[in-house]
Amino acid sequence: MSMVRDIFTQTLQFIKQHQDGETAELLRYRGLQYNMMYGVSSAILYSYAKKLEKNQELADMLWKEDFREAKLLALMLSDPNTISDEALENMVCSFTNHELVENASLYLLPYVPNPIEKAYNWIEDDREFVKMTGYMLVNKIASRLKNVNFKQLAKFVPLYERDFTHSSFFVRNAVANAFQEVAFRKPGLKGHIVDATKRVLQHNIGTEFELQAQDMLHVLNYC
Repeated sequence: MSMVRDIFTQTLQFIKQHQDGETAELLRYRGLQYNMMYGVSSAILYSYAKKLEKNQELADMLWKEDFREAKLLALMLSDPNTISDEALENMVCSFTNHELVENASLYLLPYVPNPIEKAYNWIEDDREFVKMTGYMLVNKIASRLKNVNFKQLAKFVPLYERDFTHSSFFVRNAVANAFQEVAFRKPGLKGHIVDATKRVLQHNIGTEFELQAQDMLHVLNYC
């Protein structure tokens, strides 16, 4: 515990030493919601995280700190093999912006046990960034897990069709990107995704989603 505490203290010092007010202001301008941020770039944080081993105790301590850089490092340093389901759920359910979702999907979520089940449950959640997390995880599952079968991913197609016109831009973008990846990686599902997209198009002629569905069909044609 003493060693972890020392690393924790050093990590907080590192963040403060690399703070950048201009970057922090830019992030606020882009709408990222945090209680506080020091403006340290994700690249600098990741470079620091690579020097440390995954450590869930350290990650838990960082996550409790209510500012951007500590939370991003917590996601980078969390151990997918030892993080508890409760801690993982608490993390995901407290996401307030797309940056947290993207970092979790890159460094942690694809490596936790039962990612398909977790993705499905998060997609069924009504909260914007929890749902986005589920779709970003589907994206990673399709590209990373070679042993995912047709049936496991087919159950997501009705959710794709339902959420294609979701009110959140971030959710819609995650939906489209995820199923472009699924269509590319799992050709057996491509026809089902195309059919679902055609139904979306048929039901949204003359709306803002008509062009979105047409664009999706164009992309799917090249998958």
